Amino acid sequence: DRGGVHEPSSPSLMRLSKENSTWHLLQTNDDVNGLPKDPRRPLEMWKLSGSVQSQVSPEWVFSQMHGFALKNTGTVFTWIAVPATGFHKTVLPNETLVQPETSAMIGTATLAQTFLAPRRAMQL
Repeated sequence: DRGGVHEPSSPSLMRLSKENSTWHLLQTNDDVNGLPKDPRRPLEMWKLSGSVQSQVSPEWVFSQMHGFALKNTGTVFTWIAVPATGFHKTVLPNETLVQPETSAMIGTATLAQTFLAPRRAMQL
């Protein structure tokens, strides 16, 4: 929410969680606590319900984001990030994901070891 104030009408904060098997977050241009404004969220949630975390790679994420349901004529760019490795890439609608840097190609088993790793305190 704007100004750092969480409005009562806003959706609850969502977090990845190993304990409750939340391995993905999906954000479209509507709030998850309301009815969808287009079919992207319900269609992609349906697709994700048949997927497992071990399938995930930057290429897999790109195929989901540029595939049926999520990509449409209003897509301006696609941004993919792997926080555990520092990999990130911005892709325009007419582009494809080129072979990602080595940091993104770490296997899922290795990434599972860093799943929700404790964050280091920031130095101010």
